[in-house]
Amino acid sequence: MPDRPFPGAVVSVTDSISQVEREITVLLRRTLEHLWARGYGEGPVDRYTYPVLVLLDSHGPMLLTELTARIGLSKPTVSRQVSRLGFASLVETWPAPHDPRAVVVRLTPEGARQAQLVGEARRESLRAVLVGWSDTDSDTLATLLARLNTDLAGHHGGDE
Repeated sequence: MPDRPFPGAVVSVTDSISQVEREITVLLRRTLEHLWARGYGEGPVDRYTYPVLVLLDSHGPMLLTELTARIGLSKPTVSRQVSRLGFASLVETWPAPHDPRAVVVRLTPEGARQAQLVGEARRESLRAVLVGWSDTDSDTLATLLARLNTDLAGHHGGDE
């Protein structure tokens, strides 16, 4: 079965939802398995821990519970990711001042450097794919993806 219907096909709303679902599946497979796999290199930064670095780089230190909510995964899962990054000195943790049972997570300078390196490698791969796209098409894709992510976050209660 082809990845998508023939160009110019008339698609109903129901069919368009099915097409969006298929296209997201293909997008995830191609980006995770091919496009960005090279950007991680060796070590603790991978497709599971990279989002932690990106959030901390974008938003600064935060409580582990906030990080968990923004990522939309379980606390044990995010705790394992933070521990892995902590062992590699990419993040630091300490008790929250207002509640010693709560944990604050902060990116280290090396963690920020790793986030930038991986991000640049991923952007370079994406630039190579989108080289033939017009600025308008690239901007439209960025806008629609941002809208989809915002709506997904609102639907599932996550932020990032």
